[in-house]
Amino acid sequence: MDRIVGEVSRLLAHARGVESASVFGLVRTVERMRGRPLTVKESAELPPGMFGLWRNGDDRDEVFYAPWVAAPDRTVAHELGHILLGHGGLPVEEAVRHTLPPEWHDMASFMLRQCGHDAGADEQLRQLERDAEGFASELCRRISGAGRARSARIRSHFNEIL
Repeated sequence: MDRIVGEVSRLLAHARGVESASVFGLVRTVERMRGRPLTVKESAELPPGMFGLWRNGDDRDEVFYAPWVAAPDRTVAHELGHILLGHGGLPVEEAVRHTLPPEWHDMASFMLRQCGHDAGADEQLRQLERDAEGFASELCRRISGAGRARSARIRSHFNEIL
């Protein structure tokens, strides 16, 4: 079974009650599975062009989504994909681009290279984004296509068959 499909199935199999009826309901499931708090909030402080962000702290996770996104559930599903697929969070150079003013980007990149930061990780970053997007697509498809099945476990098995 494909890793992404497997993780979506695992998430839905752990859902209780109506949690599997929505992406936001599955936040509680992810908390239980990981044994740590997860908060999801709208944030007007995300920079232009950034739909969502996952911050993984030592003792908790936070997911933020921009107020202007057309489908917040899809954005949150993407960030849940990063979490459940074991991605490490935002790479340093990407974080620099989102937090520092554009006129500082070249200097910051130069300083990171001097510290031995691998600037050639662009393809790896693209793959992580493709995986998270695949997770979001699969999860949203299953939630919307589950029909009248009441149990998350039944829905998960039903969707695996499809």
